[in-house]
Amino acid sequence: MNQRLFSSRMYLLAALALCLSSAVFANSAISQTPNAEQAAPLVLPPLQAGVTEIRFREFYDLPIGPRGLKPTQKLLALNGKRVRILGFMAKQEEPAAGMFILSPVPVSMSEAADGPADDLPATAVFVHLQTNQAEPVPYTPGPLLLTGTLAVGPMEEADGRVSAVRLLLAEPAGHLQAAVRQ
Repeated sequence: MNQRLFSSRMYLLAALALCLSSAVFANSAISQTPNAEQAAPLVLPPLQAGVTEIRFREFYDLPIGPRGLKPTQKLLALNGKRVRILGFMAKQEEPAAGMFILSPVPVSMSEAADGPADDLPATAVFVHLQTNQAEPVPYTPGPLLLTGTLAVGPMEEADGRVSAVRLLLAEPAGHLQAAVRQ
């Protein structure tokens, strides 16, 4: 019995040592990685006349209530108006033609494995090109600054998802504007 107790304690101590060493390694890796405050700030060009800036955090009222997400008055007021938004193109395995998804954070989606059960934020914007583009929009890494006409309300997309917010771009995908770091 004592041998068994000794063996259990050794396993427990070994597991504890492993956890502590991985925590120390993670902390040292984090301390060497620049955080958001250390990164160079984004330099955005001035707004064009008739364009309103909107941020992802301005989409829904907080805190989220018992009935789920409720659009803010600002989001609803900008329906059909020209807006500018800064975000990241979601990297998709199977992108649809003539559209892509803009997210507040970089995200990769594996539609084949996950289907619609992915890590796409609720504030994702489905970006549509107003031209009849037959091919998927090529993935563009990094922050993108987009200007287009905002559309608010549920709509089934070509890929079967239901979008709540869409941005209609007038310019072709080749003119996506990457945000510039100073």
